[in-house]
Amino acid sequence: METGDGWLLRIRVPGGTVTPSMLSTVAHVAAECGSGIIDVTSRANLQIRGVSADLVDAAARAIIDARLAINDARADALRAVVASPLAGHDPQAQAQHDVPTVVEAIVSRLTSTIVGPVPSKFGVVVDDRGAWNLEGLDADVRLLAHGEGWSVILRGADEPIGWTSEPVEVVATATQLCVDHERRMDGVISAIGWHALPALLGVQPVSGPSSTNWPRTHPSVARMLGLFEHTDLERCNIVAAPFLGRVTADELTEISRLAARHGTDLRLSTDHSFAFCGVAKMDAPALVDSLRALGLAVQPGDGRASVSACVGSRGCASASADTWLAASRIAVREPAAGRIHLSACAKSCGAPTGIEHLVADDTGVFR
Repeated sequence: METGDGWLLRIRVPGGTVTPSMLSTVAHVAAECGSGIIDVTSRANLQIRGVSADLVDAAARAIIDARLAINDARADALRAVVASPLAGHDPQAQAQHDVPTVVEAIVSRLTSTIVGPVPSKFGVVVDDRGAWNLEGLDADVRLLAHGEGWSVILRGADEPIGWTSEPVEVVATATQLCVDHERRMDGVISAIGWHALPALLGVQPVSGPSSTNWPRTHPSVARMLGLFEHTDLERCNIVAAPFLGRVTADELTEISRLAARHGTDLRLSTDHSFAFCGVAKMDAPALVDSLRALGLAVQPGDGRASVSACVGSRGCASASADTWLAASRIAVREPAAGRIHLSACAKSCGAPTGIEHLVADDTGVFR
């Protein structure tokens, strides 16, 4: 879409899983065709900013050739599947499902079998119930790890609708229902009724504690940054966040090099950060130092981690304020007084829930 700083290319990254070569491609396209600025979004996707109108097609082709997108907008929209960035590396996960494989299978099934366009903003969450809290994320279908299977939670419902050992089949059926009814899942529930859905989806009743522990917690407002335990005691996971979720092409290139050098699984997170999973503990201090040198926050107490913002007047024609400048002033406060989100207009694009939210009025004053 066209924005205040040129065209914006949004790249869906199912499960947040990327490779160093993929990031290198994104960095190259951003430098050659855009402003050189890349965003990590709240759905663990990437955005290339400031693409010139005459270079949009070339940029899109490069992204498609790198297999970061599908040359079919309808099919590509079905790749909106989110998972924990620590999936497969998290000892706190309630069930050690192979989440990346489940995500890959869901994407493959949806893009190959769904007939018709998916409703705008449709999305799927695959939650291993580990350290990374995904409960504040909007989803039409949510799979919640439940023993050897999955509880199924639908948008607009207050409790799981059932349990399944066939998550791909359930997600595909639910997605086709949304397509057929031309509305998101809460609209489907209104149209056909809650009681009709278990049979349509092929889910079984959920019994025991798992039927009553949704949601298990309120969405966390604290940043998950720094070192976290790994399933391998000789390894760890490191999460680092660029200021306001934005990096330059050069910074993204260096991030890709660091991931390749340390042999880690690299993931994007729903909190605008990068997760380096499976880092050898002996290498962790050097990686942390390198990330700090790039300007990334690696601990929750860092003032840069206390503020988030929309792109503001530097990249949006609707903005009434320079959110980058305002956020920079907030970030140097000592100590940081909780998390704050800045919106440059009343649309409040991308504003998270549960934290202090300031909106700029027509004069650029945040209130």
